[in-house]
Amino acid sequence: MKHIRTVILSLLLTVSLPVAGIGQDSLTEAIDQIIYEQLPEGTDIALMVYDLTNDTTLYAYRERIMCRPASVQKVITSVTALTSLGADYKFKTVLKTQGTVDKDSVLNGNLYLVGGLDPALNEHELRSMVSDLKKAGVKKINGTLYADVSIMDTMYWATGWCWDDAPASFQPYVSPLMVHQGFVGVEVKPTSKGKAPEVNIYPANNHIKVVNRSITLCDTLGPLTITRDWMHNDNTIIVEGNCKRRQSTDLSVVGSADFTFALFRQYLDEAGISYGKYDWGRCPVMGSNISVISHDLPAIVKEALKESNNLFAEAMFLQTGRIQYPRGIRFKDASKFLQDFVSRKFGMFSSSFNIVDGSGLSMYDMCSPQFMVDMLSLIYKDKDLYKIMYKSLPISGVDGTLKNRMGGKNTLNKVHAKTGSVTGSCTLAGYIHTADGRDLAFCIMNEGAVKMAPSRNVQDKICSVLCDLGR
Repeated sequence: MKHIRTVILSLLLTVSLPVAGIGQDSLTEAIDQIIYEQLPEGTDIALMVYDLTNDTTLYAYRERIMCRPASVQKVITSVTALTSLGADYKFKTVLKTQGTVDKDSVLNGNLYLVGGLDPALNEHELRSMVSDLKKAGVKKINGTLYADVSIMDTMYWATGWCWDDAPASFQPYVSPLMVHQGFVGVEVKPTSKGKAPEVNIYPANNHIKVVNRSITLCDTLGPLTITRDWMHNDNTIIVEGNCKRRQSTDLSVVGSADFTFALFRQYLDEAGISYGKYDWGRCPVMGSNISVISHDLPAIVKEALKESNNLFAEAMFLQTGRIQYPRGIRFKDASKFLQDFVSRKFGMFSSSFNIVDGSGLSMYDMCSPQFMVDMLSLIYKDKDLYKIMYKSLPISGVDGTLKNRMGGKNTLNKVHAKTGSVTGSCTLAGYIHTADGRDLAFCIMNEGAVKMAPSRNVQDKICSVLCDLGR
């Protein structure tokens, strides 16, 4: 049985020119052996390796099979954003007015907090916008305080996202205004035995309610749980069980725009700036900027790729879609734009990929290893684009989602690649610098992977073989 499988693998492989150091036959045999002996039972694999330096395929197996890319999807999103928006693009949040400030420090006119889909907006920057308003001499707003979220539709999720991921911080609640990446940190600390533990939320706010049913050092209770009432799509945080030690977690916030607007009003109150009415509304085109917070696109790309940040990827996804749909952008509009853009700009056949979202969370995202390698090859040919992407990808044994992988002497700092993992799929795609100085593009997609560790082990060993080429 083992011999037959090895023969089948060898027959299906696409090979080309010899490899320096390790011969082509030896490379094929080495990777075949890893797949044959260590691929987890019940799983499958598809992969492709391309020599960018010598412009030739080194290894390919089931390379045209459509698989779920998981977070490798973020490579496609990042490339599309950098190419369509430009590397100098900035995500902006703006505080704007058409009014004027009189001698009594009263702003006569409406004030607008205008959201720009900036995933990096933090609570300190939101405070700085209030500080800028105060520096402009405003102590009172004689008008309506508006939050403008009109550039996006109210639908904050894409087709194919798992509903039960809702309370997790990695499940983004995307909106034009999303402070602290749309989630809050919750810390529970024990107090005296039999007493309720202390619960703290970060950033501290008056918007999120806490129901604390836990007790310090009460062995008759079950383990401590920290969640929110996600079944009712509510932001109430519920703490239950026995608190034996300090525990913390991050929880997503339903309605990140509501949370951001509430936090902004809280900061106005703390700064002593009074206002009357507040509402949602579209900011007029004309007016003056009181404060602008911005973040460069390359920094957004880096966070999306290094740390596999889903919110950052979805913000780029929707922002690119706004090129064609500037107001009220929807996920399905962004999907159509990216699908068309990738086909037209990069010459990819639309039948070789399916883009539904920007992060790879959707069950309906699909592409093949060949598609990803073709994309990586096109990036490599564009020096400016490659420079940004190469620096932004996780580095083996050094940082990002590869910090604790491939830290051995032969692989350390040699693999720059995007990881991906959703239940059923484990992926890895990027670049390898070989021992003899060549650059490779590769993509490995494991399907049927319920447990990630065994599939990652296979991927790491294949990368190790590739790093050693020419040694």
